[in-house]
Amino acid sequence: MDINASYTLLDKILALKKSPLFATVSTSELRAVAWVAEELHFKPGELIVKEDDIGDALFLIRNGSVRVTKHAGAGCTVDLASMGAGECFGEMAAIDEEVRSATVTARQESVVLRISKNDLLDVLRDNPQIGIELLRIFVKRLRRANSRIEALSLTSAEGS
Repeated sequence: MDINASYTLLDKILALKKSPLFATVSTSELRAVAWVAEELHFKPGELIVKEDDIGDALFLIRNGSVRVTKHAGAGCTVDLASMGAGECFGEMAAIDEEVRSATVTARQESVVLRISKNDLLDVLRDNPQIGIELLRIFVKRLRRANSRIEALSLTSAEGS
């Protein structure tokens, strides 16, 4: 391995370690994850994943920020979230093999690490702690969605 590849691998390991998803994983185990993580670069406004496409990977934002939106019918989109360095997206479709539930675009120059579904499953088998962290992320997002649903139902009830 040449010196530039070593720096790239080290950079990926450091980026993974900063993420809550991989924070509890040992550096030696992160090396295996970093090895299979593909680094992708996006310009502002560039599409990263599209709603209803087949999901085949988890993405971790190394730097920059992204916008998560969902089609709401009649040409409308709803902003679901803004995400920054250390956060991940795409994990649902990568695990359940369903279509992507939202569209993700770069808000600014962004670098993301892409971990394919097969590599992610291998990592989860070898590192159950990452699975627990994924569950925490799912629960946090579900609670946020429940709060939004509750707020919308209260708003529509007041309008009746």
